Amino acid sequence: MAASQVSRQPDVRLWGAVVVVVIVLAHVATFFHRLLDGDEAIYGSIAALMNGGGALYADGGVDNKPPGIFWVYAATFKIAGTYQMTAVHAVALLVLVATCVLLFLIARSLAGVRAGLMAALIYGILTAAGNPRLLAANTELFMMLPLTASILLTLRRRWLWAGAMLVCAGAFRQSAAINVLLAPGAILLLEPGGHRIRAAGLFCGGMAGALAIGAIVLAATGSLAGFWDWTVGSLYGYASTNWTPDLVWMRAKDSVVPFVGSTAVVWVAAIASAWRWRRMPAAQQVILGWLVVSVPGSLAGGHLSWHYFIQVMGPLALLAALAIDHGLSSPMRRWVAGATVAGLAVPMLGWGWFDLVSDPLTYDFSPPVPQHQTVAAYIESHTSPDDRVFVWGVWPALYVESERIMASRFPGFLRGFARGSRLPPDNWDTTAEVWPELQADLMRNPPVLIVDTAPAGWSDFAMYPMSSYPVLSDFVSSRYHVMATIDGVVVYGLNG
Repeated sequence: MAASQVSRQPDVRLWGAVVVVVIVLAHVATFFHRLLDGDEAIYGSIAALMNGGGALYADGGVDNKPPGIFWVYAATFKIAGTYQMTAVHAVALLVLVATCVLLFLIARSLAGVRAGLMAALIYGILTAAGNPRLLAANTELFMMLPLTASILLTLRRRWLWAGAMLVCAGAFRQSAAINVLLAPGAILLLEPGGHRIRAAGLFCGGMAGALAIGAIVLAATGSLAGFWDWTVGSLYGYASTNWTPDLVWMRAKDSVVPFVGSTAVVWVAAIASAWRWRRMPAAQQVILGWLVVSVPGSLAGGHLSWHYFIQVMGPLALLAALAIDHGLSSPMRRWVAGATVAGLAVPMLGWGWFDLVSDPLTYDFSPPVPQHQTVAAYIESHTSPDDRVFVWGVWPALYVESERIMASRFPGFLRGFARGSRLPPDNWDTTAEVWPELQADLMRNPPVLIVDTAPAGWSDFAMYPMSSYPVLSDFVSSRYHVMATIDGVVVYGLNG
């Protein structure tokens, strides 16, 4: 028996290496662009401010995401240098591969090594087979590592650590919390009757302990009060503007439809697994439950960006791998193998080429597209590395591309808001308390340049000129003069 196991081990290592190589190749476009999404620019510009001594959710930068993503970016910048996005992308790729390893371990425990390799491969390709924003070092990608670890620990009935890992996942994205709904069903399925109360207590204890540690860290860094205000209190305002029929349908056409269409083979395989849910072993039913709770978790914000669906891709990959592994042992194995290879290779290659040649920040703009690199080059050439800059609009990419620090705690405005909808600009980042904080920031760190993207209409911002906001209009008119207009963007310089 021992000799047989040794003889099989090299095959596992060989095919595991092949899977890793394919996954890395699927994500190679990551390293051909400095920024893959505007969200990366938000995280990067806030991380740079944090590393200058500011407190997150205060003078160190404000966003509605939990702190995990900012801590990762800030730590990476500390090691590799400010705005070194290649290093951030390398960290994200390592996190992705680590998540694939955990999915391999889960599927191997359910159906064997072949299913494990298939689950890892499918997840690796799913997270690349889409527009460039899917490849970004975003909150969902980092969330999935501890979230998958929580599922693995759940299947192993390590309830204390499963609860702790779920909180770690929530430190990257709030939607991870929906997995709390999975816990009671998992305990009922996996634990005998006499052990369920103890399992539930351990799970809740793990969550409570992790929450306490997180609160201590936030308090120690001066971020606790702001964390509650911006990541919890602002959620309703963020989601409410997105849940209108016109916006949901428009975004569904741009994301949900191509996502399901590009991954049709995976969905068919996963549905085939789910169809036999009554006959599934308990552990596989837990995975199906994970998929069921992940769907509303990924849709809850209403924004329907493609990278939101990463939350679904983990359980989707597992269920699909189970069905494909079963099919490869059936008389139709050649048909199953052919459909699987084609269904994974075609979207991977098609989207891979698109992601290589497209500018991730402007690919979905109608011509003429924003000349953001030209504007960033002007900022860089007319300021020194120690100078502060303020950008009006929702283009924090200009901070990263010019390698300059924000003059305020707000990397952008009307973020996540349907700016072309003509709705009143009542957004979580334009509330009444924002303007005194913005004014205090600008007075404390007068920007050498103010960059106004509204006249150019970048990101549908033409309807929100600075003249509509007294704090900005008074500040600019009393201290600044027009220096240049570049691609419609007006750049103001400090008088004197």
